[in-house]
Amino acid sequence: MSFLSCQTTCVKNDDGSSTFTATMDAVTTKCMESFCADPEEWIKNAIVARSQVEGERIYKSEMERHLEAGTIPTNPTKESLILDYEIPVSNIITN
Repeated sequence: MSFLSCQTTCVKNDDGSSTFTATMDAVTTKCMESFCADPEEWIKNAIVARSQVEGERIYKSEMERHLEAGTIPTNPTKESLILDYEIPVSNIITN
């Protein structure tokens, strides 16, 4: 059994955004504070950095798909192409 405890919740909001909460026990908190000066900033950076990589991948994939099919939407933006992207069920990581 682990000596760490971290409970998380992720709630998807009606507007497509989400609220993520991590509740860490005293041991996990101490370990994170030892690891980095600002655990909140470190966690935010991890989310943003990984999302940036995935967003670029989705954007490139959607641009290629639309170019090949001749279906480029009017005035596409990175944001609009990413938000319109349909996530294949086989791509979802469950753990």
